[in-house]
Amino acid sequence: MFKWFKEFFFASTEPAKPAEAPAPTPAPKKAETKAEPKLTKASLSKLTKGQLEQKGREFGIELDKRKKKDDLVAEVFKASKSK
Repeated sequence: MFKWFKEFFFASTEPAKPAEAPAPTPAPKKAETKAEPKLTKASLSKLTKGQLEQKGREFGIELDKRKKKDDLVAEVFKASKSK
């Protein structure tokens, strides 16, 4: 922006420089398939009961949130292994 003001108000005595060609863009990388992170009991135990219920639905099971969290983790882990 300041360059524009400078060129507008102060006439340049130097000849105009030719515009530089833009750098070539790198070729797009091959589509990488994103592998889902492996489910472990430790990673599942970090989730809340609600999140465990959603994860269980992904594997086609319905969980009862009245159960202990450890039981829910075990059920989701077992369902993830069978899929």
